[in-house]
Amino acid sequence: MVADITRNRPNGGGDRSDDRPDRGQVMLIGAVALAFIVLGVVVVFNGVLYTETLSSGETSQSASSAEATELEVRQGVGCLIAEYEGDQTGNDELVDGGDVQPSLVESNLENDIENYSVLYRNATAHSQPTAVHIEPESVFDITESGGTVSIENVTVTISVDSTDQSYDRTIDVRSEGCPS
Repeated sequence: MVADITRNRPNGGGDRSDDRPDRGQVMLIGAVALAFIVLGVVVVFNGVLYTETLSSGETSQSASSAEATELEVRQGVGCLIAEYEGDQTGNDELVDGGDVQPSLVESNLENDIENYSVLYRNATAHSQPTAVHIEPESVFDITESGGTVSIENVTVTISVDSTDQSYDRTIDVRSEGCPS
């Protein structure tokens, strides 16, 4: 048979439920609590580093947004030019006295570029805190021969104002820039 050897212990036999806490359990609970604290500090520190990396990466993205703005304007104005090039004999807004008038083509194209500027500014204002203004620069070279219009030397200035950058860029636009 099995002998009961717990009787010979001091302070009340084999019962361990006296006022002394078990030191191994206290150390284990302390180690687990310390591990959770260290894990929490690591997670917070990692989040701070990630946020700082994202905020410092904005400068590289702003350069690409400037290029994207220029490309969008080049394509949009290029499509406006493409609308006025070619045979315009059926366009009553451009015909006066039976012939296509280059001055009417120029004034209509300037109005369309100004309208495009307003529409582009409104569209981009919803997606980014940037104000973009597009303005035609000078007199365009418009030639007309037998109702067919050709437009060259269209120059526009793009003015961009945002919280982190501001610039003016002058670009030449051709109808070939329209992606059709």
